[in-house]
Amino acid sequence: MNIKQYLLNVLNSKEILDLLPDKRVYFLHANNPNKVLYLEYEIINEYGVEHSENNEDYTTYSVQIDIFSTADYTTLENVIKKIMIQNGFSREMAADMYEKDTGLFHKAMRFNISLPTSES
Repeated sequence: MNIKQYLLNVLNSKEILDLLPDKRVYFLHANNPNKVLYLEYEIINEYGVEHSENNEDYTTYSVQIDIFSTADYTTLENVIKKIMIQNGFSREMAADMYEKDTGLFHKAMRFNISLPTSES
């Protein structure tokens, strides 16, 4: 399974997009995002978890979703948690931060999922 496509499909949920001013999610880096509220995502780790006959049957992916905002992002945060869990992800951690250089609040959320490899 292609994790990038799966993750993009999950994050392109109408519930999530309706909360974003520019109705987009960005992989790795947002070019000229709406500075009020935007979302970036990335795959930060992947590793084999089930093997048979010298093949990797399942891969665990760790993904990070970052919310950047000038105001309260709690509604978006809660919707993302709900959508990710409904789509088979488990939540690993979350942290609230403030980016002094941009003046934006930053919520980093990490999730894991194990998926069959395309060779299986």
